[in-house]
Amino acid sequence: MAAPEAANNAVSGPSMAPLLTLGIPGSTIGAILVGVFLIHGIQVGPTLFITSSDLVYSLFACGLIGIAMYGLIGYFGAAFVGRFVTRIPTDILYPIVFLTSFVAAYASRGSLFDVLVMVMAGFAGWLMKKYDFNPAAFVISFVLAGGAELTFRQAMLLSEDGLLIFVTRPVALGFLILGFAALFLRARSLNRQVREAALKDA
Repeated sequence: MAAPEAANNAVSGPSMAPLLTLGIPGSTIGAILVGVFLIHGIQVGPTLFITSSDLVYSLFACGLIGIAMYGLIGYFGAAFVGRFVTRIPTDILYPIVFLTSFVAAYASRGSLFDVLVMVMAGFAGWLMKKYDFNPAAFVISFVLAGGAELTFRQAMLLSEDGLLIFVTRPVALGFLILGFAALFLRARSLNRQVREAALKDA
């Protein structure tokens, strides 16, 4: 258990690099942070280090403190926390988590609409888990959709050839090729996995 947990915690720091420098979240937590930044009117990207340098250095400081606390809690309190959690019956733990989620959703703005959005998001997450979709990819794409739409509109306004601007410009064409190549390789990998599973069942 220690190895996967250490790897999971090690992802948090490096995933902040593309988030702060390019505005692209590298993990689910990064996607949530992008949403928080946008709510507070903070534009994430290369200019962040100029416009909000205090915020960046505060994030670095909090990261260092978090790593230190991870080590202390893990070394001195892991056994106690593990025993404490395992002793709590699931029929008590799950309602507490469920109630806390509702209270947190309502307390943010005092709106039942936020609670409804949370319920729908939870239902969508359950469906994605049931049908083996990746919730992290959905969250990242949902956060990036606004910026992608704005950039698409800007490209259409600047272009005289419409959608052809994406194939006549080398950089845009390169990204399109990479995207389609990634989709093709992923589809081929999934097809291979399905065929191997069918052969094992046969």
